[in-house]
Amino acid sequence: MRKYRIFTLFFLITVATAILFSCSREDALGLESDALELQSPYGRWKLEGYASTTSKQITLVLGNKNSYYLTLNKDGTFTGMSYINYIEGKYSFTNRGVFTFESSDSFSEAIKNDADAAKVYLNRLSRVTKYRVFVNQLHLYYSDTEYLLFNKSAN
Repeated sequence: MRKYRIFTLFFLITVATAILFSCSREDALGLESDALELQSPYGRWKLEGYASTTSKQITLVLGNKNSYYLTLNKDGTFTGMSYINYIEGKYSFTNRGVFTFESSDSFSEAIKNDADAAKVYLNRLSRVTKYRVFVNQLHLYYSDTEYLLFNKSAN
């Protein structure tokens, strides 16, 4: 009887360990879960990089501490910084995840005058069509699988 209990206990520990390690990190943390999804993208966000839902890889964007910010105000306006240029304009979104930036002169001007890395950022930002907000993260999708990954800014 004692051997049976030891075997059962060992079996349960093995199964629990296998289940725990079979999940990907995002699944285990529930980062792709709708339960963690928030309802609005309002606030100040700092670009971390470009990400893909298919490869799960992030290409980090480097810049000075004041670069690549985006603030989404509740009145439908946004402000931000590319690498060296200030941007502003209007945006809209729905609770179903649709997100659009209205064309803005500051976008066009910044794309002409900014550094090459910032031009990539601004081009992708201008093509955003949907969004998802998680705890302290904003995903702005510029294609079906690729998105700008922003983290909530402390200030």
